[in-house]
Amino acid sequence: MKHKKAFTLVELLVVISIIALLVGILLPALSRARDAAMINASKSNIRNVYMANQNYNTEWKGAQWVGAPHNLAKYGNTLSDAIAGYAQHYGLYGNNPTGGFTPGPGVQFGETATGQVWFPGNVPVYIAPYCWATGPTRAPEAPRHGTFLYPNTRQIGEYMEDQVYNKAFFAPKDTIVLDALKDCFSSTGNLCPGDNDYPGYSGDYATFGIDQLGGYSFPPFLHPSSYCYSPANMVNPDVYDADFNEENFGFKDPCTFNTGFRAPTLDQSKYSSLKSYLMEHHWLQSVTGSSCHPRWDAADYSTYSPANDSGWHWGGCYPSLAVHSFRSVPVTCFNDGHVAMMDINSCDKADNILMNANIKEYDESYQVGTWHRFTPDGSNGYWLEASTDWMDVSPHTHTTHGSNGRDVIADVLSIQ
Repeated sequence: MKHKKAFTLVELLVVISIIALLVGILLPALSRARDAAMINASKSNIRNVYMANQNYNTEWKGAQWVGAPHNLAKYGNTLSDAIAGYAQHYGLYGNNPTGGFTPGPGVQFGETATGQVWFPGNVPVYIAPYCWATGPTRAPEAPRHGTFLYPNTRQIGEYMEDQVYNKAFFAPKDTIVLDALKDCFSSTGNLCPGDNDYPGYSGDYATFGIDQLGGYSFPPFLHPSSYCYSPANMVNPDVYDADFNEENFGFKDPCTFNTGFRAPTLDQSKYSSLKSYLMEHHWLQSVTGSSCHPRWDAADYSTYSPANDSGWHWGGCYPSLAVHSFRSVPVTCFNDGHVAMMDINSCDKADNILMNANIKEYDESYQVGTWHRFTPDGSNGYWLEASTDWMDVSPHTHTTHGSNGRDVIADVLSIQ
């Protein structure tokens, strides 16, 4: 009898071992390629958002979109009083305190299926670029919120295929946000359909004109983009001044002088290649562990939103912020339009270099580096009390000297 040739057990095990070895080699490479592709997509997205803003700036003779009228501080000594005074002076909002469909300052949430424009009226966090917990420009119900979170406002969305939920406003790696918004991208009109279970909302929907909203069943709401503006660019540079001889080392609340909300044009930026303009808001690169940030519950956000089972999270989950780890390298677009990975660890080094130079020139009390520690946020900066490691830097949001400052210095930045 002729014997048929077959693999021996040893040969079979060798083949399986070789396949397993190849898979082990290829899978990380594929994972890295996929990660690089998503980063490149985010770079393309943030550049598109930058160009949409440039188109807006060109149409408005260089003026950036910031939300607040340039002369807002003229109408009151606090943010709420200034908004009320401005609205009264210009006859805005009518009898509806939320503003209804009347165009005005601040974030416009988009259009309904029937073409009506919705905007938040006199709600401070949708008008001021950045709100503090204390001081004249305060919004205690939502500190550290503001229009800086909304480059996808309708004013800019008009240059993004007229969509406030254009996918270019969201980073591919921002999966928690994208999952929460999956129904928004297929909505009629450019508002998100929403639902009556929106966390934290318990008001009477009729007061928001739901019968006129063409089937939308939510209070006025626009989800922030994955990319946020630099609040330091959106106000007068004197707000984030750093004068050794002045109180709070030069910081001036924008409500305390008439031009406080007058933002400079981007071409006036002193270090345009070193000052960030748009940045990924969440920590999306080099993330370790769960995408949900475990330290948010330890942070004091009790006044940030209404009390409910999920707080201000998405079903109990909220990502870490881009400044929360030395490993974070958010995709960033700078004032001059170039896109780079802004390494947070490098930002910390730059801050230490400048702060040590200032301490040497003045004294130990002048702890001012690339970011300003003497704002109402103090040494916590932008939610640093919820950081995941020893990072102690708030680039982008609290840049010293505002648009005339820099978030990195040339010798620690690798421009890509």
